[in-house]
Amino acid sequence: MRGGFHVHHAASEGWSRPVPAQLLPPRPYFADRTTEMEWLIQVSDAVTGTGEPATVLISGVGGVGKTSLGLAWLNRIREHFPDGQLYTNLRGFSGALPVPPDEPLGHFLQALGVPSDAVPSGLGEQAALFRSITAGRRLIIMLDGAASAAQVRPLFPGHGPALVLVTSRRRLPALALDGASFLPLGPLDEDGAVQLLDGMLGAGRTRAEPTAARSLAALCGRLPLALCTSAARLAIRENWPISRVVAELADERRRLASLGHGDEGEISVRSVFDVTYRDLPAEAARLYRLLSVHPGARFALTDAAAVVAASAEQAAEPLEALVDANLVEEEPDGRYRFHDLARLHARDRAIEEEHEDDRVRAFERLLESRVGIAAAADRMVIPGRWHLGRHYAAAPAASFTGIADALAWLERELPDLADLVSTAHDLGLHRGAWELCEALWGLFTFRKHYAYWIRTHETGAASAAAMGDRRAEARMLEALASAHLNLRDFRAAADLADRALELERGTEHARGEAAALECLGVARLGSDDVAGAIDAFDRARQIQQEIGIERGVAMMTRRLGEALARDGQTTKAIDHLSRALAYFDGQSDDYNRARILLAISAALTADGRPGEARDSLDAALEAATRAGARHEQGNAHLALAGLARHDGDTDTERAHLEQAHAVFEALGAPQAAEALGLLNELGPGDGGAEGSRITPDR
Repeated sequence: MRGGFHVHHAASEGWSRPVPAQLLPPRPYFADRTTEMEWLIQVSDAVTGTGEPATVLISGVGGVGKTSLGLAWLNRIREHFPDGQLYTNLRGFSGALPVPPDEPLGHFLQALGVPSDAVPSGLGEQAALFRSITAGRRLIIMLDGAASAAQVRPLFPGHGPALVLVTSRRRLPALALDGASFLPLGPLDEDGAVQLLDGMLGAGRTRAEPTAARSLAALCGRLPLALCTSAARLAIRENWPISRVVAELADERRRLASLGHGDEGEISVRSVFDVTYRDLPAEAARLYRLLSVHPGARFALTDAAAVVAASAEQAAEPLEALVDANLVEEEPDGRYRFHDLARLHARDRAIEEEHEDDRVRAFERLLESRVGIAAAADRMVIPGRWHLGRHYAAAPAASFTGIADALAWLERELPDLADLVSTAHDLGLHRGAWELCEALWGLFTFRKHYAYWIRTHETGAASAAAMGDRRAEARMLEALASAHLNLRDFRAAADLADRALELERGTEHARGEAAALECLGVARLGSDDVAGAIDAFDRARQIQQEIGIERGVAMMTRRLGEALARDGQTTKAIDHLSRALAYFDGQSDDYNRARILLAISAALTADGRPGEARDSLDAALEAATRAGARHEQGNAHLALAGLARHDGDTDTERAHLEQAHAVFEALGAPQAAEALGLLNELGPGDGGAEGSRITPDR
């Protein structure tokens, strides 16, 4: 057991231990930095030889080739690290906010076999689980574009023969406290810069104009990014002499120097981008400018089409022109990525050349496109849920093969979707902000992502309030209440539900009123106000009956059964729960089946029928596993441990408690403490005190 996480029992729950291979391939044009590479090889040889970890920071100005050098090195030695490679771009200098460490941590944990809904909500719990899983493994971890030492520290693995590479435009001296080694990277020397031009243009061409080639290298600050961008223009224009680009860059350099923008290296890079941009076809230049409204570095063809109000077919050609000019990179999955500096340059050009209203309209088109796709995915995830947003009334904007496909899209796009919500709110595009939140509810129901859930819906609620849409505001508050109920913060959930209930009643929205009452009832039940919970659920069920929502009636029947069981009315509770189960059996809804079966087992146990309760729990565990509902799996194990305790079967009790603890701790759920306490009450098992007593990871 490491860091409070049982690897053996997690594997028995279906967690795999895959070998991730996230490292990007080496860049095709790389000037061999012999001295730096020799030093890096010595570092990696020491790791493989001694089994001790190493952290390396490559720092330098933007465009100097930090990532290219790192990828060349790591791809050369990757075979010596058989447990795989993890990679993330931390966007420390992309013009947007740096990536918070919990985002790549979540992706790393999933790449190492942790289900998305088992990723803890808190950064500390995520980091502890990551250290536990990676301890002792021969891993490569590349943390590209770091903004600070604090951003990367939670991403460091557990002790073992792992190699961590951090790249940053900053020196990050604080990493010395973590034992890091430092490699400051300067521009290429003149020979290396010309060698890079040789690779892209051919040695014959540079030898024909040796003075111009060296002048070009100097004007580009001998920065690989600037050299590649300039050489790309020449590569597709074989009749152009190198001296032509040299003359253009010389003019731009003087202009920018007179404006006093940055140091020489930054001036040269900006000059290259300006000249390359000026040579773009008009449609490609406009696309380049307007793509800068996208909050993330990665985007799809549909995003490009949206910002310029074109079809995908119409946007493909100008987008390809941006790829050809090395301003945008096409990725293996068919998506595209701005380089950090290119994105900043595009934003500058947009501010200079596009009216603010046009930039806002471009963003609004992007937002509408994303809301439409997200709503289509959400409809696939939970087809029976009611909605307020406009996109649910129209034909789906995208097609998905099934629930797994839809959830995968929502989860992959979640960081950008969350950024879209924030930017939309800041721009006053309030309808789009709350509608996008509504489209994320299915994802949050199945996969949690508590931090995103709360952050987006607080913004969504503020947007709905700003536009005076009380029904939308109530819907956002109900979603927020649901998040707090999951986290067992019943007081906060009750306050949110009360506010939502007042809004729903004020607009005479019966279906919304029932939803708010359900949230309020669950919060009251969690706070031991059983009578208040029964009253809320009963009123909600009456409303659902009056408006003829069969699923809503079944849900409230289930909720009443749970409350009646807590009130000691077990016979009546089992009757209610059985009627709700019959409905969801007919809907093939394993998630709700699992939850009802858990409630039935608790009522049967209270009624002195442990055998029937165990059968119900076994069925609940099977249904939860089919649905991928990790939280309900943990509840089933906790309840099965209680039955084993009643039977005096200590070994079975311990096994179920260990599995429950692993699930709840990974989810960051409050029930982890309960399982922990029960385990420690049991004392040491067959493995001895150190092997079975669990202590919280600190």
